[in-house]
Order: sequence, then C-alpha cells, then structure tokens
Amino acid sequence: MINPSISIACFTVFSFFVALSGEIYLTHFLPLIFLGLIKFRYIFEILKRLVFLNFFIILVVISVLLADNLNLALLIFARSNLIILFGLLSFHKLNSYSIALGISGLGMGNKTSYLFYFCVRFIEIGKMDFYKFKRTLKARNFNHKTSIFVYQTYANLVAMLFLSAFKKSQMLEKTMLVRGFDGKFYKFQNSIKFGFCDILLIILVFVSLILRQGVLV
Repeated sequence: MINPSISIACFTVFSFFVALSGEIYLTHFLPLIFLGLIKFRYIFEILKRLVFLNFFIILVVISVLLADNLNLALLIFARSNLIILFGLLSFHKLNSYSIALGISGLGMGNKTSYLFYFCVRFIEIGKMDFYKFKRTLKARNFNHKTSIFVYQTYANLVAMLFLSAFKKSQMLEKTMLVRGFDGKFYKFQNSIKFGFCDILLIILVFVSLILRQGVLV
C-alpha cells in the first residue's frame, strides 16, 4: 500500500507535468505500470471506471475532431486517460480518513485536512443516498421517459439529496461540538508509514517526467 501523502504528492506532480506536456512518451507509463502491479487485484474494477469516465472525454475529443485537429484530439485523449488512470490507481479503496491523513501528512494544516475529509465524506454519503433513492424509484416501477412527471421526480430527487446533506451536516456539527471538537486532526499511532514502494513510486514519477523516450502522440 502506498502512503496517502506520497500518492497525493506524486499525483499532483504527474498530473501537472503531463497536462502541460506537448507530447506523450512511453516513459509516462512507468508509474502507471508500477501502480497497476500493486493494485492488480482491483485492475478490472479500475479499468471499468476508466471506461465510464471516458464517455465525457470522448465528447471533448469529438468536438476537437470536428475542428479537423486530429493530433490535438489524440493528445487530449492520451493526457486525460493518463491522469485519470494515475488517480484511480493511486486512490482506489482509500477512504475519506486516509485522504485527509495524506493531506495532513503533507503539512497542509488541520483546517485543510478536515476540509478534504468532510468533502470526501459528504460525497460518499451523497452517493449512498442517491443509490437508496434509486432503489426506491425502481421498487415503485419508475420508468425513465420524457414527461413532466419524470422531470419533476428528478428535481425532487436532487432537492432531497441537498436537504439530506444539509441535515446531516448540522447533525455532524452538533455531534462534534458535544464530543469536544477542538479543530485538531488526530492520527492513529503509526498510521503513516513510509516504505520501499513509496520511494520507488517517487523515483518512477520523476524518471517518467525527466527521461522522455518513445514519442506516442
């Protein structure tokens, strides 16, 4: 398992330089191959998410292709997939506390750590609520079709998600105040470990960005 702080730092550096790169090289795949070997047992689940996210990327690529710019379309496609795949491989199976722990490990302060923690946590809660409402609609034999009733149902669904999130945030605030929350981000003992895999990932990220060999796009 890669240290969350190292994952965040490497993802930031890799994404920044790949996004600004005018060409994609074979060496850019070195850290991805390494992370793929570490997360090999989840590789099909990760690739499935990558394929789903490519739906939005392909729309962008098509719009560029319509402007007769094939090279730019390929470059956007390659860049986007490299960055997204790096993120998926790095953060797959990490929970909200692990991500906040990684932010805290980078020395970004308690407030920033808690900000990331609550953002990720509420995204998870919102996702759970969405699937719960989806199951409820399915149980009531809701059909997706073009009608005023369907649009009203979607609007009510979004409103309920916002209201649910707002109510839970208020409950969480009261709970933390009752428990004596003082703004300090607490860590479990030995929660941050720095090992050989972390060092190897750092080396591979820098090698992939410095040693540019094998132009693909």
